[in-house]
Amino acid sequence: MSKPIPSPHKRSFTITGERLHNGRKIAYQTWCWVEKNKDAFFAIHDYLEELAAQGCKGRVRDRVAVWCVEHGIKVGDEEFTFSNSFWAGISRYMVLYDDSLLGHPIEFRDSDIDCYGLLPVSYLPNLRKDDN
Repeated sequence: MSKPIPSPHKRSFTITGERLHNGRKIAYQTWCWVEKNKDAFFAIHDYLEELAAQGCKGRVRDRVAVWCVEHGIKVGDEEFTFSNSFWAGISRYMVLYDDSLLGHPIEFRDSDIDCYGLLPVSYLPNLRKDDN
């Protein structure tokens, strides 16, 4: 597995073995979804741009969840669900891809994924732009 990309969110809690383990699991699950759902990733990105243009703040995850269900985009392990842990990773990929989304509409909360980081995505090669 490739070296993780640091999360764009600076966590406020201490890394523990349990959080690191859970963060690695969330990172892998999210990476699998992002790799397999390129069109959905960019559709969600376009929707987030619309929310930003409207000045939307607050409950963005819920708005995206409803939008995904209405548009037949499955984000999670079950039909008609939207996984919070997937959203933690997807929202971080979105901000790494387009940092204009940070703050309006995406606001982060701490997640165990911040302890581990994100995995490189084949169709988003510039996510490591700060690496030397």
